[in-house]
Amino acid sequence: MAIDANCAFLLADVRAVDLTDDYGSMAGRALADLGGEVVRVEPPDGGRGRRRGPVGPDGTSLHHTFRNGGKLIVSADPDRPDDRGTVDGLLAGADLALVAGGWAAGLAGWSAAELAERHPHLVVVSVTPFGLAGPAAGWSASELVAQSLAGVVYRSGVPELPPVSAPGGYCEDVGAIVALLAGLIALHRAGDDGRGELVDVSSVLALAGCTDMALPLWSQNHSDQARWGAGLYPLFPCRDGLARIVLPMSPADWRSLIAWMGSPPEWTGPDWQQPMLGPEQRELVMARLPSMFASRTRAEVAADADRAGVRVTAVLTPAEVLGNEHVAARRTFTEVGLAEGRCRLQSGLFSVNGERVDFRPADAGNPPSWPARPGPRPAPDATAPTGTTGTTGTTGTTGTGRAAGGTAAGATLPLAGLRILEIGSGVAVPEAARLLGEWGAEVIKLEHPRRPDFQRMVMGGEMNPAFATVARGKLGFGVDLGDAEGRRLVRQLLPSVDVILENNATGVIERLGLGWDAVHAAHPAAIMVSTQLYGNRGPWAARKGYGPSARAAGGLTWLWSHGPDAPRGVMSIHPDHLAGRLVALAALAAVRARRLTGTGYHIDLAQFEVVSFLLGDLLAAESLNPGTLQPTGNRSREHAPWGLYRCADDQGGDETWLALTVTGDDAWRALLGVSDGAVPDRPAWRGATGRLEHRDDIDRLLASWLRDQDGGEIEGRLQAAGVAAGRAVHPRLEIDHPVFAGRGYPTGLEQPGCGPLIVEGTAFTGTRMGSPRCGPAPVIGEHTAQICASLLGIDTASMSDLVGAGVLVTNREER
Repeated sequence: MAIDANCAFLLADVRAVDLTDDYGSMAGRALADLGGEVVRVEPPDGGRGRRRGPVGPDGTSLHHTFRNGGKLIVSADPDRPDDRGTVDGLLAGADLALVAGGWAAGLAGWSAAELAERHPHLVVVSVTPFGLAGPAAGWSASELVAQSLAGVVYRSGVPELPPVSAPGGYCEDVGAIVALLAGLIALHRAGDDGRGELVDVSSVLALAGCTDMALPLWSQNHSDQARWGAGLYPLFPCRDGLARIVLPMSPADWRSLIAWMGSPPEWTGPDWQQPMLGPEQRELVMARLPSMFASRTRAEVAADADRAGVRVTAVLTPAEVLGNEHVAARRTFTEVGLAEGRCRLQSGLFSVNGERVDFRPADAGNPPSWPARPGPRPAPDATAPTGTTGTTGTTGTTGTGRAAGGTAAGATLPLAGLRILEIGSGVAVPEAARLLGEWGAEVIKLEHPRRPDFQRMVMGGEMNPAFATVARGKLGFGVDLGDAEGRRLVRQLLPSVDVILENNATGVIERLGLGWDAVHAAHPAAIMVSTQLYGNRGPWAARKGYGPSARAAGGLTWLWSHGPDAPRGVMSIHPDHLAGRLVALAALAAVRARRLTGTGYHIDLAQFEVVSFLLGDLLAAESLNPGTLQPTGNRSREHAPWGLYRCADDQGGDETWLALTVTGDDAWRALLGVSDGAVPDRPAWRGATGRLEHRDDIDRLLASWLRDQDGGEIEGRLQAAGVAAGRAVHPRLEIDHPVFAGRGYPTGLEQPGCGPLIVEGTAFTGTRMGSPRCGPAPVIGEHTAQICASLLGIDTASMSDLVGAGVLVTNREER
């Protein structure tokens, strides 16, 4: 397919073969939404993917339907040599292969490594729960076990109930998105010399990287962040349901909240000017907040709060998400006909130059006749830039000439040659920039003491572990965007950058004179990716909020609970981290398209739609049978036992929980063997139907047996027997746990202003990628002089004048 400069199909030149089954297929869906030609190969019976719930009234798997939109599905029998030859021919003509234990798994010559060896031009991406390498590579997993081991479950829920897992395929789908991101990074490198590689992705580690900077925070304060309910994002009953408020994270926002609450005269003084307020002040606010909600509807309180600059969001039920006015205006869902009804399936996540791709059902047909791709060719000069601009970052350094960790100085990381301009704060855009930077791009972060990244200041001071981990390895450019001269300098910088990333509130970037029209005029080949809570269009576009606000609007807050009437509350910033990965993915897709078209693109991502996208098959089921989608906590509709069980408390007296799931009769027999009679072998429980009917009895026996077991020891015994089990991991356990330590995930960082930290490592490795770099986060303006001299052509005297006028700021060494 040819690429149109005005089309949303940024990856129309990419051919991919999807060899996944019921796991990891979201990677191909996301690729197809961006225009990739994706051929999914299935066995004659359709494989496990076509049998996985939820299902429609006609028995159609909605899990399969949703995750395979936009693909061509080809039937091929892996046991037939002719069919294997046909698939091998597809691989010879493809750019990318997605592998997750699906078609031909277990046959000689068809492992991910063997495919990469046989087709040296091909980027082969394997996505599995624990990766192909490491001591846990052979472990068994389920969605509940994966979420538990990734660190999501242990701090989710209210303290009076057990921890609670997220609904849907949270870990599976985050892993699939990260797998596609990793594949695009490898394809970017392959564009230089036509040489592919094997990429090994762990979906558990991919989700672990989305757990709110828990590891670096623990490395400094040694807090396990136990369950705290909604925490800083409390929920309050209104007349017609729940609403969420995000407690302020700056003195200005606290002033807005206090004014909204009537400005009690006793709420004044220095103690009321702190970024997070002290516990006594917060307690006073929390005691009075319920009265602001109780007598009004969700819409009334949200509108009133919005006028006051306070972040309040209605908690929407699944039915309300599907019927929301903003959702309708953005065409979030596409109506699709099934055999027994009309179903609503979420459209593509990205809008490109204002165009959005609707959901497209998969087609079934014959394999295409792709010509073989050329083999590898001699590599170009290793110091030549791969972007349109070229940067000083092509040597795997921070741009200052010093190695930033990871690949040694002088080596070339896959994204070397790209320059990223970050005009953002918080997590979504800063983390996207960090991900691109750790694989070689040069990232310039704009900040000024008058307008700092709020994440930098949120814990007091100007450096903390949460900020350091998302800002590591960047160049700090201290420029005041509130000053006309500062904005002029940034516009002057635009022709020197490849990609601009921004997550300012809707309309802010335009008011600064740095919106898409201004960017495109200054640099027609520049790419801009914008992500806001509600996107850049629609009736709710101007509303403000954070990740927890997106969960409320996307239906997840209502569903993430033990049951319809159970208390709700999860202290998480999701979807910020996943949005960051999607922003990075979109940027790389646009960079690839630009190589062919020569023009730039503006991409829009709405964060509330990231939330609903991970619930896509569940919301589709709700659209077919309204009112049937309800919170189910840690239980499965299809399998039993499936739950979270408390083990013996650890030596410090802290709770230890174990996720344990059984999806087949062999695993059930293995569980009986490990339990050594604690769970009896009753004939009625030997089949899946009987276990579902008697799940309460089985749960009681498991709870009694496991309550006295050491969590780590029983986790190992169950896994050795082939039973999917895993502790609800917190950061303290990650340091030595085989899932993490075995793949080198905990990463040391010496951060000025914090000292030694342990930060999140990578979820994937590649045979040609090298090691991601990991340098310290900058202080405000740390690299201002370097950027002025090398990119703006500003001499020392002129820069000093700008510093004196407050337009620029430099660090102490430069002063």
